[in-house]
Formats: sequence, structure tokens, C-alpha cells
Amino acid sequence: MRKLWVAAFFLAFAGWAQVQFALPSVNPEDILQWIQRSTLPSQEKAIWLRILPQAFADELVDPKIAQVFFQRLVGTPPSFVSELTAVMEGLLEQKIPVTHLMNKVSQGIIMGRTWSVIINEIRLRAVVLSATHTVLSPYRPLAEAKASVSVRVGGFEIRTRTPTWEDVEVEIAEAVSDFIAGGGDIHDWSGMESLVRTRLLQLRGRGLPSYLVDHALQALTPDLMGEIVSQAFQIERR
Repeated sequence: MRKLWVAAFFLAFAGWAQVQFALPSVNPEDILQWIQRSTLPSQEKAIWLRILPQAFADELVDPKIAQVFFQRLVGTPPSFVSELTAVMEGLLEQKIPVTHLMNKVSQGIIMGRTWSVIINEIRLRAVVLSATHTVLSPYRPLAEAKASVSVRVGGFEIRTRTPTWEDVEVEIAEAVSDFIAGGGDIHDWSGMESLVRTRLLQLRGRGLPSYLVDHALQALTPDLMGEIVSQAFQIERR
């Protein structure tokens, strides 16, 4: 009976909820205590200890990804830690999720990329993300369905939450960043718009709620891409 109930619970959120399995679960307080004891630079340590509690509460940072991120940072150059901290602090102050950027940093370190390559990628994605957040703010839906549920079954914890408008912004920003990082012309707004539209349609109902995707698609135009690029790189639109 328990297995059937768990299956029903999962299927109720399938297609649009973000589900994560953890064994064991990661307690945000444990991460904060770990950071306090770590050998990370003291100034950056103080910044993270100040901003993380609210970031966890607002679900802007996933504890499991954050745990790996901070573990990977130990032993990296202090200047690298400082630059990453400054970038992510700026995003969190704008209430922008940074979990995906933490994950990219961890992946870059594991793959042995140079510190400059990693930080340059994160800077690019951060400025595009911030610009996307600013440009899309007027288009935010007036009402959103939000829910966060945690259920423990035996040794497993199933955590799920409904994706938000910020998750849509992240996906749009990531598509724009991928377009630019892949060598695309920053003035090719039609090409950007096409890639973003394709990404959103792929995620519609399978990672992002259909109503949020449809809302974003209605606002999506090449000119909107131009606004994001101009905001991100402080350039005049042609």
C-alpha cells in the first residue's frame, strides 16, 4: 500500500514539478555549520553565512547542490572564491536562483577547467540572467500556483516543488547564454528567440508548467531578446 501511495504522489506532480531524491537529506543548517568550520576565506565565509539562510528559505539555493559546491570550493584560489561569491551574492540580492550556476561551477572543477574559464562562464551567465530577470519582470503572471512538499518513506525523502516564474527566467537566460557561448552573433535576436522558443517548448509540461511556458511564449519576440542583450552588455540597440 505504501508503494502505491508513493507512486500516486509522484504521478500527481509528474511532468511539471521538480522532484529530487536524497539519501540522506541535506539540512541547510548543517551546510551553514560546515561552512563555519571550513577553510574557505573568512570574508567570503561571512558573506555566505549571511545570505544563505534567506536563500534557502526562498528556495533560491538547493541544499544538495550547495553542499557539493562548497566542498569543491575548498582548496581553490582565494581570488576564485571571492569572484564567485561576489557574482552569486549579487544575484541572490535580486532574489534570483543560483542553484544551476553552483552546479556548473562544480562540474567545471571536476572536469579540470581553468579557474579563468569557469569564472568567465559564470560571469556571462550571471549578467544574462540578471538582465533576463529585469526585462521579464513586467511580464510576470499576476498569479502563480506554488507548492512545496517533503515526504519521507523509509530511508528516502521525496521533495518536490512547483516551478516558478524565476525558473522560466533561468531557462530563457540559459538558452541566450548558450547561444552566445556557442559563437552566436549577439545581434542575431531572431536566432536567439528561436533557440529560446525551442527550449521552452521542450520543457512545456515536462519540467515547467504549461501555463507559465505559454505566458512566456506570448511575450517572446526578437525585440525582447534585444532588450536582454542590451541590458546585459550595456550596448545600444541597432
